[in-house]
Amino acid sequence: MRRHGRRPIRSAITGAQLPDPDSRVIRFEIAARGAIEMLRHHLGDELRGVRIGFATVPVGRVEADETRYYSLDRRKRTIVLYRMPIQRAQVLHVDDAEHRRLFIEHCVYRAICDYLGRDPWDVLPGRFEHY
Repeated sequence: MRRHGRRPIRSAITGAQLPDPDSRVIRFEIAARGAIEMLRHHLGDELRGVRIGFATVPVGRVEADETRYYSLDRRKRTIVLYRMPIQRAQVLHVDDAEHRRLFIEHCVYRAICDYLGRDPWDVLPGRFEHY
């Protein structure tokens, strides 16, 4: 394709050195970090000092019928979310961008509830009553 009827376009405007803003990794991190920030806002004291990180896949032995979306280490005060199992989960009733984002947020919420040892409905009382 020619630019202004002159020469062909030589390269992308963003350049090759910039990351793809629509990559799966970036979409995952945006959705997960948004959910983490919302929970930190509501549960500030309970999550103070807890480190929440991301890994591609779980390391170590995993049972064949078990899918690990996250791991916890209460002694080290860390939560690790596993991107690929979450993004490749086959549990969505509608496979679109919104439901994938909601599932990522769901996994973050479940991991934090599990870390706190609390029932998900008790962590944010009244938050979901309008549904």
